[in-house]
Amino acid sequence: MDVVIVKDAEAVAEAAAEMFVEATAGAVAARGKATVALTGGSSAAPFFAGLRGPLRRKIPWDKIHFFFTDDRAVPPSHPESNYGLAQRELFSQVPVLDAQVHRMHGEANDLAEEAQRYAGVLRQYAGEPPRLDLVLLGIGPDGHICSLFAGRESSADRGDSELVRHVPAPDHVEPHLDRLTLTPFPVVTGRAVVLQVTSGKKAAVLEMALRGKEDLVACPAQWLRHGVGRVAVITVREAAPKLE
Repeated sequence: MDVVIVKDAEAVAEAAAEMFVEATAGAVAARGKATVALTGGSSAAPFFAGLRGPLRRKIPWDKIHFFFTDDRAVPPSHPESNYGLAQRELFSQVPVLDAQVHRMHGEANDLAEEAQRYAGVLRQYAGEPPRLDLVLLGIGPDGHICSLFAGRESSADRGDSELVRHVPAPDHVEPHLDRLTLTPFPVVTGRAVVLQVTSGKKAAVLEMALRGKEDLVACPAQWLRHGVGRVAVITVREAAPKLE
């Protein structure tokens, strides 16, 4: 696992955008296409801005298929939609076709059925079993990644055949909405996984994720330790006082 410590949140986004360029270019050179899972949260908008900047000329936009690590059970136009954020801040401003963007249908009446549908889309574009070229993550204050929340036994289930699951609304995380999420399997098998940490308030949970006694229920972000590809943690210095 690579830990990259930078000065501020802007530098986190810049480093993550550079890794995006590297991972997608390498995937296209090797396999003719790239598959990427985007995250939401506070790190997403600055990261998208980095992709819209000068680096955009280096990105093989027409060869990338975009997925999402998770999303809330809301329509795409809802302000809490991770897809909606990506659409506003990235897809509407770069040369990407609708057919290249695979969103989770959070507005579906049956979220368990939607999870199965989305798993099928992953298999269609990323292989069987699917292997994503790049997975982008943030970390929650409880140590969650995707919508794999701390304190839930299911967060310790790798979900090899499940791939995507419906997660009932968490009590301790705002907003209180049901979620759709990748299981740990597509994360740990990603060819490259990038975790962005932009707040010093995440110092304790980041240390627990990287160096604490393993307990995947208490800190699902510890799944990063099981990654079989390149795993990079890009963090502001304030969140990494014990990691240097």
